[in-house]
Amino acid sequence: MARLRAHSVLFTLLLASLVTLASFATDMGLPVLASTAESLGVSPGRAALTLGVFMAGFALGPLLFGPLSDGIGRRPVLLVGTSMFALFGALGAFAHSLNALLAWRFLMGAGAGACQVTVLAMVRDLFIGDEARVKQSYVNLAAGVAPVIAPTIGVAVATLGGWRAIYAALALGGVILVAVVALWLAESAPRRAPHTIRTAMQSYLHVLRNRVTLAYIAMIALNFGCLFAYVSGSSLVLIGQLGVSRRLYGLLFATTSVGLMLGALASARLARRGVSHQTLIGWGMAAIGGASFALLALTLAGRITAASLVSLAFVGFVGQGVVRPNAVQRALEPMARVAGVASAVMSGIQMLAGAAASALVAALIDQRSAIAVTGSMAVTSAASIGIYLLIVLRSERLAASPRIDVTTNAERM
Repeated sequence: MARLRAHSVLFTLLLASLVTLASFATDMGLPVLASTAESLGVSPGRAALTLGVFMAGFALGPLLFGPLSDGIGRRPVLLVGTSMFALFGALGAFAHSLNALLAWRFLMGAGAGACQVTVLAMVRDLFIGDEARVKQSYVNLAAGVAPVIAPTIGVAVATLGGWRAIYAALALGGVILVAVVALWLAESAPRRAPHTIRTAMQSYLHVLRNRVTLAYIAMIALNFGCLFAYVSGSSLVLIGQLGVSRRLYGLLFATTSVGLMLGALASARLARRGVSHQTLIGWGMAAIGGASFALLALTLAGRITAASLVSLAFVGFVGQGVVRPNAVQRALEPMARVAGVASAVMSGIQMLAGAAASALVAALIDQRSAIAVTGSMAVTSAASIGIYLLIVLRSERLAASPRIDVTTNAERM
């Protein structure tokens, strides 16, 4: 049977579908958390644990499946990841206790994490340079679409069969992806080494010792922390402090998410035209930092409004959409032999940064001050800019500078 060609639109759509599993699994269930809690006889707060355990699985899964994909190949890991997502989604639909649902959600998250980390590695396997940046941008474009449409789809599915129907729909999506991967996806890993704990540890050390790759990963994680500070605290500020209605908040949040899509689309178009990664990252970081610092200044001056918060966050999200695909490509470029492990390190550190930013906002915010959100955004973006200027740019310029041949004529003879 014919395999999908790497440069085809269908191949890109498959990669995009695989990376959106986490967004659909979390965001589709948001509108029905209360009904889930009522059905299982628990409080809404305890039902919200289903989100946390899913993200825990999503963060931890890549640490196992990343090195495994380097050892046994990308395709087998994708088959395992999609099968886990489908199987434990189906079990979630029949769960009759919160503890059972939490167990299935954790394993669903691990499966989604396996797919996420493997997609990043596959892009590195198959594409280099500008092509890789374009492909990463289109994958990120899909990742930006999912949070916008997932809650609406969740409401529509829940009207047909309640919260259990959402898990059934997720399981069905997983089954479809299992079939597509099994029938049409070819192996992309260039070469595979025997998979042992020792080789996995050596691979992790190889990634952690690469100064530029690690700096790019830190940049990506800090930018994600900046984004997640807004995501986790925006409702408290917009609804609790600025008096926005819940319905309008949903619209405003979707508007900022569109910024991610526009940034990713702009990155793809400009990379295809040969605009360098340094130029695109520079523009994107300027947008992220400028928006974050402006929001902090408005907050300190007591002039923050819903319009200024959302419009500046939109600018920052556009910058996020531009920076991420270029930074991911540069982080993975030197990691051809251990792309799975490098992707796992990136995913794990990113999730830690997002969790830390969310926890910081939750600890500081009191629903009367936006400083917890805008301050966290400014601190994380400033740290990311500092790493880029002091480590990444300096290292890349040194690597690109011509080396002086000091060999004398006598030595050459």
